Amino acid sequence: MKSKLVGILICMMILTTVPIAAGLDNKIESSGKTTGIYDRTMIRGIVLFPRRSQDGKTINFFALRLNFKTINCEGMIWRVVRLRRVQIPSNFKGYLGRYYIHGLFRGSLHL
Repeated sequence: MKSKLVGILICMMILTTVPIAAGLDNKIESSGKTTGIYDRTMIRGIVLFPRRSQDGKTINFFALRLNFKTINCEGMIWRVVRLRRVQIPSNFKGYLGRYYIHGLFRGSLHL
């Protein structure tokens, strides 16, 4: 019985590492463009250490896993950020807890 459980756990661990390894090829770069008026970004994920900047305009946190989708006039960009420090505007609408974020804001995500 124990060996069967161990086998199931090992299979589940292997199945979860395949999508992670496939996603490591993606490069996430900040485009350097100015944010357009019509850009909207939806974010959700697991974060650590959310802090407001001293001027109060941005929120900084460490993203364990963060999914974001930016919609603009040119189309839609969907990406995943893992283990990276992220900065978002403080006027986002949504929920920011100690370990979870879910919301949207105007503009694009600067990494």
